[in-house]
Amino acid sequence: VELLTTGSQGLPVVIGAVGAGLAFIPVAGRLAGLPREMSLLLTAGTSICGVTAITALAPAIKASNRDIAVAVANTVAFGTIGMLAYPYVFHALCSS
Repeated sequence: VELLTTGSQGLPVVIGAVGAGLAFIPVAGRLAGLPREMSLLLTAGTSICGVTAITALAPAIKASNRDIAVAVANTVAFGTIGMLAYPYVFHALCSS
């Protein structure tokens, strides 16, 4: 029962976060002048499930090795930074 209540509360947050990433990152990539393929790889890596999404999407869009490498490096770097920083950010925002 607890799993169902927690899941139902978290599902809108997950849908919103993934949806925001899918909508925002391609636009930001275009504004930054990134190649379309790199922008799509960054979108998949950031919004969906990281490096696995990048490696799954890359052959479908015929991405270059350079675009794949940049997308993987960015996804891993920002994921690591987030993993280390989020607990401190949460504590700073939620402690009173």
